[in-house]
Amino acid sequence: MIIKEATHREKDIEELKNLLKRKGLTKKQVFLIERELYKLKKGIKGEKDAAYFINFYFKDSENWFVLHDLRLEYKGRVAQIDHLLINRFFHIYILETKNMGQKIEITETGEFTIHYRKNRFGIPSPIEQNLRHQALLKEIVEKEKLLPINFGLRIKPKFFSYILVHPNTIIKRPPKDKFDTNSVIKADQIYNVTQQNAENLGIFLDIIKLSSGKETVKNFARKLLWFHKKREINWHQYFNIKEKVANYKPKHKQYFCAKCKVNISEKEAFYCWDKKEIFGGKAYCYKCQKTIKK
Repeated sequence: MIIKEATHREKDIEELKNLLKRKGLTKKQVFLIERELYKLKKGIKGEKDAAYFINFYFKDSENWFVLHDLRLEYKGRVAQIDHLLINRFFHIYILETKNMGQKIEITETGEFTIHYRKNRFGIPSPIEQNLRHQALLKEIVEKEKLLPINFGLRIKPKFFSYILVHPNTIIKRPPKDKFDTNSVIKADQIYNVTQQNAENLGIFLDIIKLSSGKETVKNFARKLLWFHKKREINWHQYFNIKEKVANYKPKHKQYFCAKCKVNISEKEAFYCWDKKEIFGGKAYCYKCQKTIKK
């Protein structure tokens, strides 16, 4: 069941495209905008690819609840979670998607290098990044007491952290005894991974026993949305670009006759307002002024 769909980022893409059309940008600003636009497009594509597989397997399930694009803010810290899966046993899957090009290389020390065309780029570890997201989510759940109480005890969730990459991506892994990369999987493997984890725990999702009710888990998922804050970015400020100030010419005030409704001059209006005892604080055209004076 889908609790939250992904947030559309088309507005950000359009703003970045418009910024590139600005005159007077430095080479550095152009480079940074183009890089951000590329990252944004790649990130959106990666999230959509992963969301396809997640929705395919879990969208219509009565036992799973899905939140896409969840940005949690808590006590000055932020966790940007691409996808969150929760089942009726309160197994919570924190999923980070990475659209990393054609090949990923993970070293024995946990460093990540991506291969794109003829270029190689080092990136921060998505494993560590996702574990930080998991830590903040866990803190929110525990300190805010979001989980229900069964038989006098508060339910304890089990957290799983995975990095999802495109099914066509080649993953070069180090030996398992050097660095564990089991949390890096291809997006189309997510269902099999959840099933395998359930079996390893001695739980079969097709036989629901001693589990929480559908509404209980759904309410928990919706409580997480209390801490969701949509990210609003001022791209001008982000790239240190002065915003254009609209050059509006002040419009001249228009005055009209209170009786015949025709436009009158400022002089005619002020003449009437200066003689409140005659015109009662209203403005009249020259012709109507004569009738009122009589």
